Amino acid sequence: MKYKSHKVQPAENLEDISKKYDISIEDIKKANPDVKIFKPMYGAEYVVASQELKIPVFTKEEKTKEIALNSESFYPKARYRCSQNNLILIDGEPHFSCEIKTQYLYSILKERNTTLRKINLEDYITSIQPQNMQDAFELIKEIELLRNDVVFSDEENKISKVYNFDSLSRKWKDFTKNKMNHIAFFKELKERNPKSIQDFISNGNKEFSNEKAFKEVIQKNLFYYVLLHSLNAEIKEFKLIQNSQIFPNISLETNFIKTVVKEEELTTTYRLVGTLNKESLDDSILQNLYIQMYQPLIKFSYTEFDFVFRITYTVENKTGILKNANVSIKEYIKNNYEIITKFDLKEVNL
Repeated sequence: MKYKSHKVQPAENLEDISKKYDISIEDIKKANPDVKIFKPMYGAEYVVASQELKIPVFTKEEKTKEIALNSESFYPKARYRCSQNNLILIDGEPHFSCEIKTQYLYSILKERNTTLRKINLEDYITSIQPQNMQDAFELIKEIELLRNDVVFSDEENKISKVYNFDSLSRKWKDFTKNKMNHIAFFKELKERNPKSIQDFISNGNKEFSNEKAFKEVIQKNLFYYVLLHSLNAEIKEFKLIQNSQIFPNISLETNFIKTVVKEEELTTTYRLVGTLNKESLDDSILQNLYIQMYQPLIKFSYTEFDFVFRITYTVENKTGILKNANVSIKEYIKNNYEIITKFDLKEVNL
């Protein structure tokens, strides 16, 4: 930390000094714990004249981070309720289904040339079939509540910086040390399969010790994905590369086109259509993986692989606030194995 020196003038108070150097009174006090300060019964705090004060010199990023960590500075902008349904079909029959309902509070703070955004996950409700997996999602819920209390800035549909990442890292360490062992599913899995617990904690450590890894994880959450895209109306085409959910170690390259569906006086509705670049895939590799992983169960031969991604969302023209959204994702081996995700978002009262 760098400091400037300031000699206190007669009748100069702390508020005057803080305004002069654009820092808080608390920052001055922290940097000068031994300085004599007095406060009349009414009015501002004063420093005894002729004393030398150390004035902290913050970089622009340090100032922004300090403000970002003050939750009282943020203005609540919108509250959203989301519903996400995940379904796995094998030979047309459902083998797994999961419904997750969430509620998020979205707040913002404009600081100089940066807009800071704060997301707080207020509720997380699950319904799982088969029901014996419900306990696993209780563990997931605790991590989602921890992860989704985040302050960030964004650029071109992506999170550029997480300002409270250090705090999130500490919360993760506290969770693994003091809370995780009290969750029933964790204790059961620790006895039954210790290696899976080690892998689980290892992956969490990677996420919460590296800001880049954390951003990659959180941006896969469909709430953030839709919100970030709704903030930028200019980008028309882009490319998304993500891992296949069906085939391990296979990356899917999807090309997106953004269009306007409907323009009204108060709102505008946009659509993002993602098409899989099949030329980037080797179909013979997919076929061999299918034979090894799925054909013993399904029996039917490999057919055709595809991936489709559709997003429709509406924003308010005057404020730019996201009003509602629908997402449909389907990754499938035609007629044999399908992973389907449906996501709906709506704004509710603050």
